[in-house]
Amino acid sequence: MILKKKLLWLLTIGSLSIPNSFAHALTSLNSHLYFSENPITFDPPMIQKNTTVFVPIRSLAQYFDGSIKQSNITYEYEIIIHKTKLTIKPNVMTYKLNEKTQKFNIKPFIFNTRLYVPIKSIIEDLGYQLMKKNEHFYAYPNEMNQPMHASTNIDFDYKDTNKSVRAKKMFLPISGIHLPINEDNFNGITKTDLTEFLSYLGYSINTIQNYFILKKNKTVYSFKNGSNQVKVSTNKNVITKTLSYRPSIKNGRLFVQIQPFLNDLGFDYLKKNNQIIILKKLNQIIINDDSQLTLKKNSQIKLGNGNQLANPNRVYWDLAYTKCPNKPIRFNIKSVKKLAFGQRSTTCRMVFYLNDAFTIETNKVSPTTIAFQLKKQAPISTSSSTTMKPTHQKFSKNRTLRGKTIVIDPGHGGNDPGAVRKNDYEKHYTLDISKRIQQKLIRKGAKVVMLRTKDTNPSLYQRVKKTNRSEGDFLISVHVNSFINDKANGTETYYYKKNEKLAAKYIQKHLTRNLNLKNNGIKRAKMYVLKYSKIPGVLIEPCFMTNKKEYGLLKTMTFREKIANATVKGLEEYFKNI
Repeated sequence: MILKKKLLWLLTIGSLSIPNSFAHALTSLNSHLYFSENPITFDPPMIQKNTTVFVPIRSLAQYFDGSIKQSNITYEYEIIIHKTKLTIKPNVMTYKLNEKTQKFNIKPFIFNTRLYVPIKSIIEDLGYQLMKKNEHFYAYPNEMNQPMHASTNIDFDYKDTNKSVRAKKMFLPISGIHLPINEDNFNGITKTDLTEFLSYLGYSINTIQNYFILKKNKTVYSFKNGSNQVKVSTNKNVITKTLSYRPSIKNGRLFVQIQPFLNDLGFDYLKKNNQIIILKKLNQIIINDDSQLTLKKNSQIKLGNGNQLANPNRVYWDLAYTKCPNKPIRFNIKSVKKLAFGQRSTTCRMVFYLNDAFTIETNKVSPTTIAFQLKKQAPISTSSSTTMKPTHQKFSKNRTLRGKTIVIDPGHGGNDPGAVRKNDYEKHYTLDISKRIQQKLIRKGAKVVMLRTKDTNPSLYQRVKKTNRSEGDFLISVHVNSFINDKANGTETYYYKKNEKLAAKYIQKHLTRNLNLKNNGIKRAKMYVLKYSKIPGVLIEPCFMTNKKEYGLLKTMTFREKIANATVKGLEEYFKNI
């Protein structure tokens, strides 16, 4: 009976496969698909029918560390990549994208036991745009179609429709200082004189013809009368920013629309009686992943450990001398339902409503990363006076990594520069970061084997040979990402063998937590050094040299030190948990 059912199932699957006449119309492609500098090498390969290119969906799911399941009853494939769920049936035009019915422009099919789908449709469903250059395909983020959890910056709403503050005094509650408010009308727009306020904040002020110059520390801001452009100068460069308002200069004083200008400085205000009260503000929140949020704020706002309550599960902070945003934010992630606010005089209460009982970790720096970890211990107290204690990973000094042999592979080198930007080479950064990792590992009692220590380029074969001879415990291959499109950004970690996946998760977690960049997740790719090394290992891509912002960070020693610290912390957590 079992044999008969199995035979029936095979015959049914056969009926879903493409006919021989159709197979002859297919062309095998030697093309790669790039989401960053590390491509998907499809096995079996991409194929083309007429003008449509198809990809085997299983290879795509594996690259993104997703899942793919096939039903023996409905013959449907369920594919989950990040938070995108696809339900596809061979030879059927319609499919489901996150339970919503969509339609392919041409039917998917089974070929050589693999489900093939149109590349353009599937890439757009994952939130990317697709371009072809020569024989290869490149997918880069579609900013208009990215899901909220994909590290999109969410600005807090502080919009104010008031065109005039209609107040006589300004109060700075932290210092207890009152300043006068003077307003004037410029072409029908009421603007406020903030010259004295800026002087109090520590800016030196100067006017040159039609320009109002502010200087603080080593940064100079140059406003032109009536222009919405401001030039920001530092020791290194000059950039121009566009404002949502146009400052005016009169008698050597700066007049602006007060609310948007204060917002740009990291402040907002409350109006009470005949005065406005200047308060600090929150700027943005970034959703890194299902359990980690980054809060960008006025640097003077201090976060303590928070207060955690149950029924419902929530954690809140009371932020002194802070203005609350106008609207709450709802999330579509596993840990947090909603972020709500309540203004009590000059204090803003910020409340995260949680989907379950979580412990919380915060970094006491700005911007602040808040990590939510599912709590397995006894339920938390419902008392409002309970102050939550942060959960810190405690690793015994020099014990977790003591005696371990770690192989470090600084990517590229010699005649292979890696990514190139303005005569600057990836190979120098990978060596610098690798040496920083080496120093930290040695201090923790580990033995380190460097696959290169100078600007040389051992072949991939030589690197693997030295790795396998080392009898090491783990391999770290250090790279910096690049892409054809300069919008590509974020941090990602690669693995190949199954026993490398856990380490990739831990290292990626600490990289994204320390670097505060977009979390691109872990990915599975058939890289030479990972595939042929006998020991487990990962390849890290902390940021993109081709992204202007991330390249600027990479050039700083502070950022490269963060990469090294995070990598070592991830290794420590991995060895603690295996």
